[in-house]
Amino acid sequence: MAAAASISVVIPAYNREATIETAILSVLGQTVPPLEVIVVDDGSADATAARVEAMADPRIRLVRQPNGGISAARNSGIREARGDWVAFQDSDDEWLPRKLERQLATLAAATEDPVALYCGLLITGTPDDPAAGPGGRLKIAYHPDPAVRAVSGHILPTLMATNPISTQTLIARRSILHEVGLFDTGLKSLVDWDIAIRLAARGAIAFTDEPLVIQRFTANSITRDRAKRIDSWIAVLEKHRPLFQAHPQALLTHLHRIAGNLRQMGQHRRAAPYFREAVSLDPFGPRTRLLSLLNALGIQR
Repeated sequence: MAAAASISVVIPAYNREATIETAILSVLGQTVPPLEVIVVDDGSADATAARVEAMADPRIRLVRQPNGGISAARNSGIREARGDWVAFQDSDDEWLPRKLERQLATLAAATEDPVALYCGLLITGTPDDPAAGPGGRLKIAYHPDPAVRAVSGHILPTLMATNPISTQTLIARRSILHEVGLFDTGLKSLVDWDIAIRLAARGAIAFTDEPLVIQRFTANSITRDRAKRIDSWIAVLEKHRPLFQAHPQALLTHLHRIAGNLRQMGQHRRAAPYFREAVSLDPFGPRTRLLSLLNALGIQR
């Protein structure tokens, strides 16, 4: 990855005519430009593809496919990529101009040969977001949370508990992406967490602790769909259960997360087996036993 020409950037897009040009220009405007930008139009019904074609830059490659979801679109882009490394951008987000330059500097300074690298990002919420409440103002947060300490190197233990890697900050070896099976098209959300776990199981991941991506978090973001998120938590747990079992404290945290959210949604019977497993891991934990009891009371109502 010493040469910029080895980086392919994949941008999946579905009905993003209003934002796709900004996303692409933020990639083409890098101080260290990539080899190519592969935009995968995932069956858009608006003018997304036409906006991409109108940019008429030889570095842009437009791939069209029937709507299959963001993971299928990313996978199509990876299969089309010619670079040794693949970076990802989202169609409504923005890279800051030195993103690739700073990540390349991190890679050059790495003492190990990473399988992937990522950077920080700023998450912005709009003032009209219902989560902001009356008279809300623009909210900005840095990801990964500075409270997460082990963010570079062999970070699989960190990934068992939380995910510091957002896809639009990720650059991964193309060969390793193919070896780990690309993005999981069966997951409704948390696809970035799933692929980060699989990448981390293969080797070191380098981190640039700078906010080099801007993510615009909207009210209809899939990450705010609690039902889909719970389903994906469960799917990630079952897919990587041996890894979770090797990290029991992270497993306990994950069980609490699943069971607690199911209980709050009134799905007490569905929550029960996750509470039982949590109690088996933490039989004397007062919080675990209390929440399990409250859930049992909910079933009896």
